[in-house]
Amino acid sequence: MSYQILAQKYRPQVFDDVIGQEAATRTLVNSISAGRIANAYIFCGPRGIGKTSVARILAKTINCEKPKGSEPCNKCDSCKEISAGSNIDVLEIDGASNRGIDEIRTLRENVKFSPSKGSCKIYIIDEVHMLTSEAFNALLKTLEEPPSHVKFIFATTEPHKVLATIMSRCQRFDFKKISPRLIYDRVTEIAGKEKIKLEENAALLIARSSDGSLRDGLVILDQMVSFSGGTIKADEVTELLGMVHRDKVMELAESIIIKDPQKVTRTVDEFISGGKDPAFINSSLIQYFRDLMVLKTSGGPTSDMAFSDEEVEKLNAQAGKLSLDEVLYILQNLANCTISMKGTMFARAPLEITLIRLTKRADVLALPEIIRKLEEVDFGCGEVSREVPSRKEEKIATSENITAEETPTPAAAKKSFKGEEKKREFLSDPETDTNGTSSENGNMDGYAEGPDQKWKAVLNYVRNKKMSAFTFLNAGSPLNVTENRIIIAFRKEHSFNKEALEAEQNKKVIQEAVDKVMGRSMRIEFRLTEEELPEEEKLKKTGKKQKSKEKMKPVIEKAMDIFGGHVVRDIMEEG
Repeated sequence: MSYQILAQKYRPQVFDDVIGQEAATRTLVNSISAGRIANAYIFCGPRGIGKTSVARILAKTINCEKPKGSEPCNKCDSCKEISAGSNIDVLEIDGASNRGIDEIRTLRENVKFSPSKGSCKIYIIDEVHMLTSEAFNALLKTLEEPPSHVKFIFATTEPHKVLATIMSRCQRFDFKKISPRLIYDRVTEIAGKEKIKLEENAALLIARSSDGSLRDGLVILDQMVSFSGGTIKADEVTELLGMVHRDKVMELAESIIIKDPQKVTRTVDEFISGGKDPAFINSSLIQYFRDLMVLKTSGGPTSDMAFSDEEVEKLNAQAGKLSLDEVLYILQNLANCTISMKGTMFARAPLEITLIRLTKRADVLALPEIIRKLEEVDFGCGEVSREVPSRKEEKIATSENITAEETPTPAAAKKSFKGEEKKREFLSDPETDTNGTSSENGNMDGYAEGPDQKWKAVLNYVRNKKMSAFTFLNAGSPLNVTENRIIIAFRKEHSFNKEALEAEQNKKVIQEAVDKVMGRSMRIEFRLTEEELPEEEKLKKTGKKQKSKEKMKPVIEKAMDIFGGHVVRDIMEEG
């Protein structure tokens, strides 16, 4: 007798043999027991998880001569013929090679004939999504109202390609991927029956590499028997399947966790020198850190994991070295690396860049944790006011902003503006009395009439009228005032402000403000200053910066300690 591969030899023959599809098998068993067998079923799901096997078991149960409850006997001629694929009443059709309307027309003609031996004629159409739209439409009427002796069982790996009109006429069963643990148990059981020496770690590797398909797992086991000849070891499974060795992945992950860039670089070089693709290495790391994430959140392995007790212990030890936020940060960077590698021919570089960046990471903290740490820190600078002064208050009438040929030096202008030495008639009406109160009624109500207050009144008026004009004007200061003219000066770095205010719309607002506050019409001029600050002003300004820097130094140092930062550029020195 010719050799029979393990996937065929141990194919499920009764519903109890099917693993991982309890919902589907339970429903079918109950429907058979109650005599409520539908006219059409559709089994959906990935490859190698038992769709066609369940279809055959259902067909055998329906036509079995001596069924055992809701299970076929597998001893009568009908069961044996269906298992061998030679029963004339059970037709297995490949949807990929019989996808046209002509084949469906032939099927429609044949369903009229009664079954030869069994109680029903059963059509099993595999990969039914391959049928054309015309073929599907031709099948609709027959599918909805077939003869009482006809049953349809469809199987597909791509249910979204099946027409909704077909799907609505069938009872749908969604088959799921089989968990690695169930595959591991089944592979180990079959290895024992076949007297195959299979190490535990090797069986775990086979289960993990099966991707939820029991058939794939048995194919790998068959292949490993031929490869090893004796005991099947984990290293041999890794070598044959071209996998990244689990211990090496763990070693690379450990290098990332302990932030060792040198070890990371060397390990990656070993992988690539051994023929491993950078994308495959990155994918293995994503799966590994995903397992760490699940262990940290669930507290233990989930059903999709197949680990030995030793592996679980090592994973838990590594998971304890990282916070959940760090694990998520690492996974996010590895996922971005996958995208980066697709855009380059030299995929090794993005992988190395990403892994080295991960070793250079500081401790990753969640935003609430950052805020909490900041609130707990005593910076040693006393209580800092959270109120930010308005730009208007910072900018009003300082000597740093004005200088011109019609006035004294900027320092003198500053003194006269503040009224510390000369009480120059700044923005004042010629008829204003000694108390600064105008005798005219043109001034705006609610404003004091001192020099500083009048300029503030102009700014407030402009701000209420047009905020953009106020923003530009706030950078300037009154330079010279006569009875019918006011000159507003801007420093060279504020030339854009001057040009913006010379626009007709902005100048009109300022003209209106000045006329309203002064109570008379005045001509407005804008001018740029070209003089530098006097030496004493520069020294004073430098002193303030130095004082500010000294005050902020403990704050900066404390923040660097908390977040693991370092100084890249001293903006205080740059001014």
